[in-house]
Amino acid sequence: MKILSLGLDASILDKNSALARRAIDYGNLVEEYTIIVPSVKKEKIELSEKVKVYGSGGGNKITQFFNIYKTAKILLNKGAIKAITAQDQYYLSLLGLMLAEEFGVGLEIQVHGFEKYRDLRKIIVKYVLPRADAVRAVSQRLKKQLIDGFGVKSEKVTVVPIYSPMSGQQSAADKARDNGRFIFLTVGRLVLVKNITLQVKAMAEIIKKYPNAELWVAGDGPERKNLKKKIEKLKLSENVKLLGQKSREELRDIYGQADVFILTSDSEGWGLAVVEAASYGLPVIMTDVGCAGEVIKNGESGLVIPVGGGEILTEAMAELLADKALRQRFGDEARRAVAALPSKQETLNLYLASWQKAAMAKNT
Repeated sequence: MKILSLGLDASILDKNSALARRAIDYGNLVEEYTIIVPSVKKEKIELSEKVKVYGSGGGNKITQFFNIYKTAKILLNKGAIKAITAQDQYYLSLLGLMLAEEFGVGLEIQVHGFEKYRDLRKIIVKYVLPRADAVRAVSQRLKKQLIDGFGVKSEKVTVVPIYSPMSGQQSAADKARDNGRFIFLTVGRLVLVKNITLQVKAMAEIIKKYPNAELWVAGDGPERKNLKKKIEKLKLSENVKLLGQKSREELRDIYGQADVFILTSDSEGWGLAVVEAASYGLPVIMTDVGCAGEVIKNGESGLVIPVGGGEILTEAMAELLADKALRQRFGDEARRAVAALPSKQETLNLYLASWQKAAMAKNT
């Protein structure tokens, strides 16, 4: 079976990138795996005997979009491609649907969440999702949303949690800590949807009773400047640290130093950082998004709070800060929950099953 993937991330054109390495794994599942991604430079590279990547070329998004379409048509005209997989449910999925209908091949749409779900994107999603032959979602929460909110048939949906290579690391509770500090940690892009401001505001209350508490923020993005201003305004520079973007190796050390992990996103498809933190035995406080209810269950493997719940966040942080036994129990349970998630090979097998579902839909 040959698969054509319409991708978003041009880092795959770097043979040494993590995405390129993952694409090689995908290629090993099928006869041929071809990816087209938006890029300024038009190029073609081979990641392996089975995996080829095309950069669209084009100086802007509109030109790149049409170049993806033209390249895909050339490849589909050669025949043998059985399914198209689109790596988002917006413009690439619309393009994928047009191509799938024109060439009579299956269409799989990948859904990682509904960030930027507004305006024209909203119209596109409602149009393309029910027409897909297969939909791959990262959580049971998303599957329910696809069925209830978009009319996607249950049998079309394959749930595949995002695999984390960090799973199964040494428990953070087993590592030496600096007993003079208590560290809350968040990891992710500094964007509005992550609502890290909620954590900063909570810290202003926490340090009144626990002046040794710190919040470490690992990641970068457009909200960094606003967060820095908020930190300075609340006079939290000694307690809230913006660590910037960190490598996977650096994150291992950071997870090991932290005491509690926090995620306060307004929306999340899965929450990979939560899974990574849990794999280190960290207790987790998270909003009711993504893997909440599947990996982090309230009162069992962590604390799940309402989206935007600032007061409840402060209470949850204070509760875990004061109760070492509760931290240990939540951390142990969260780690067990992560260990039960699909392995790398099981994850790849689920990818293949979803592609086969899309391909078979056009052969029945």
